[in-house]
Amino acid sequence: MTHPGEIIIRAAKISDLKNLIIFFRRAYGEQTVFQDKKFLLYYFTSPYKALSFSYNIIAIDPNGIIVAHYGGLNYRLIIGKDIKSTTWGVNAFTLPDWRGKGINSKIVKYLIDKNEMNAAIGMDDNVTLFYKKLNYNIFNKKRLSRFVYALKNEVYDLVFQLGQDQEKAKKIIPIKIPEKVIPKYSNIVELTKTNIKNYELDLDAEVYATTYRDKTFLSWRLFNNPFIKYKVWGFVKHKKIVSYLVAREETLQPTTFKVNRIVDLFGEKEGVQILLKNILNLSYIKNYLYVDFSAFGNLYSEELTLLGFKRLENEDACLLPLVSSPIENRPNNEFVVIGSKNNQELINKLFEENIYFTRIDGDRDRINRLNQIN
Repeated sequence: MTHPGEIIIRAAKISDLKNLIIFFRRAYGEQTVFQDKKFLLYYFTSPYKALSFSYNIIAIDPNGIIVAHYGGLNYRLIIGKDIKSTTWGVNAFTLPDWRGKGINSKIVKYLIDKNEMNAAIGMDDNVTLFYKKLNYNIFNKKRLSRFVYALKNEVYDLVFQLGQDQEKAKKIIPIKIPEKVIPKYSNIVELTKTNIKNYELDLDAEVYATTYRDKTFLSWRLFNNPFIKYKVWGFVKHKKIVSYLVAREETLQPTTFKVNRIVDLFGEKEGVQILLKNILNLSYIKNYLYVDFSAFGNLYSEELTLLGFKRLENEDACLLPLVSSPIENRPNNEFVVIGSKNNQELINKLFEENIYFTRIDGDRDRINRLNQIN
């Protein structure tokens, strides 16, 4: 085995793409979507940085073979009145023969030194302690909460099929039926790549730290995504979008059940509440099994609860599948961590009650397998 001291750790380049694809197939299997060049070039781009591929950090052995990778997606966070360039860590993987040699620690140290701020969602419980040692805020090991609105009794069949507690699900996830007629709210506009240009964004929300949502970001993340079709609704006042909701239809393979997953929800609370009523009515009419929404923080917890969503936390979030292609009985590892070498004072001001993240953040909403490419 090569001595770990001979490992080179550096930022990835576009010229590394071929070798990265070889690495991803070794890491994630022959069906991983991370072998598709078009997917990788979209996934690792950024609305703000021309050289965003360089936010990926790789470890290379003396033979030029990539043996570890820590992916990075470049976003912006708004914290108080500051806008900070932030790299979401994704798809961290070290090949088995190279584990236990300190490579991961060197990679994370590299990205801490390189990036203004770093964050991650989704990791094993013990990995949060690794980040804590690096002075990341791990928010007392809190996880994303999941809000579920069950529309059909077959939801309990799904719970059983997944191997979860069906009786528990019946107690804490009741079936509810929203109004059958879609309310004719004249303020609701279905947003597209074209018509969003006709509106200003005025997204005011009572939160200290969250993703910076401007038109550049929304266009890249939602409207220009070549792999996922999102439905986006805006609540409009005086030609300004003051709230919006993003959803996508998912089939829970290998079943034929379809669900409506809210990916993001943001803006003033009046508009948020009306948009939620709208999505519930649409979902009932389209015969979806349930509607769900995952978030870190309590920005819209009251609005969701008042409308009948049931909040699932910790392992209760696993009563219904967290992934869909195919469904798996996975543990709830939706932990959040944020760190920064030069912004420690800002990091220390963050806690569960004043931050807000959803599935639009990091890579919590993406395709996983080649057969999901249209």
